[in-house]
Amino acid sequence: MFEALVVATATTGLFALAKGFRGNERFRVDRHLVTAKGDDRGDDLPCPWCYAPTDEHDNRCAGCGRSFG
Repeated sequence: MFEALVVATATTGLFALAKGFRGNERFRVDRHLVTAKGDDRGDDLPCPWCYAPTDEHDNRCAGCGRSFG
């Protein structure tokens, strides 16, 4: 009986301790960093050399000037 009481007390204490460390913080989102699927930049891949945004019909990168394949 004593062991069950010790286990119950220890378990309750561990849960309370874990809740105290975590707290009730809310996740805050910076709206400037969020992008939506299908935004104005399109879904094209970036330049493989400088990672600048590209368009499907570009022959050269606007950032570094290298030509594509």
